[in-house]
Amino acid sequence: MMVYDVFGRTIGIQKAQGEWQVFLLDESTGKRSRVTGVVIPDFVGEDEITGWLDDIYHESASITRPCVVRLK
Repeated sequence: MMVYDVFGRTIGIQKAQGEWQVFLLDESTGKRSRVTGVVIPDFVGEDEITGWLDDIYHESASITRPCVVRLK
């Protein structure tokens, strides 16, 4: 699973059955919950996910968190 810091939220992305799945991760408990309101088209490559997340969540950007960062 790829893990991102999305403007302060920890988001996990994995591909299953040909489609991207998005999860909100709680690193303190190890739990994850599926985010169904965010759709990443299957044609988006792994190297494009950071930019895609930045486009989707850009309204959450701040001076201290100006961009999406891949953690793992």
